[in-house]
Amino acid sequence: MSTVVTISTIVAFPDMIEETIVGQEQVQIEGEAATAETRFFIAKDQTEMLEGYERFNIRHTQKYKIEGQLGLREFKSILRIINLRFYKKNNYDYTFTMGSSKADITHNALNRLREATPVKLQPFEVNLIEAIEKFIRYSPNDIKIVSGWFSNLNLPNLTNALLTGVDANLGDDWQRFKDTQGVTLSNIELQITDNDFNNGYVKISLSKRGILFSHSNITTKKVLELAEKILAILARSLPLTR
Repeated sequence: MSTVVTISTIVAFPDMIEETIVGQEQVQIEGEAATAETRFFIAKDQTEMLEGYERFNIRHTQKYKIEGQLGLREFKSILRIINLRFYKKNNYDYTFTMGSSKADITHNALNRLREATPVKLQPFEVNLIEAIEKFIRYSPNDIKIVSGWFSNLNLPNLTNALLTGVDANLGDDWQRFKDTQGVTLSNIELQITDNDFNNGYVKISLSKRGILFSHSNITTKKVLELAEKILAILARSLPLTR
């Protein structure tokens, strides 16, 4: 089972949440008005509780295009229900939302909360070209770059490119693409040394939108530990160049 974590930056957050917070949006389902809700509430069960974190649940409904038939009635869209786990640490600027759904759905849920409730979070944007320089400088032995997805290259016959291989960032093509005007490094895959894994490392992707993804089945505790490690490196400053 894959792991998806969406990192967000806290803009505002209630000191105490006792009741369910609800954000609503009006949508059209089969030509009729419907209310899509995002419900944010304290997790009551002990599943995936972690020391040092507050855990909340998000129950999000979103319009979803799908064709089908219920009885004699055909339909082309429904209100889909998505459940997400949300972790917040005291005196920490970031939050983590987890679930098996695509990160776009998580962003939609958090955006609805931001616009209509006191829970206000912004997507965590990452300059991945700068991030790689920080990984190289501050964690050269623990983190290797094994792939990178470049977009907006605007080169002859080449708009997007995926470069792969351990230390992929050291190749000539990487340097050439990185220096191309207008280019975007959209996603990188990291190989992080960690003895908690049988092979001594784990591969995890980081997107420019602050999304962590891994094909490995990583425990919640470990993936949040890795996320905090990455954020600590990204928070550091690079030396000024002359």
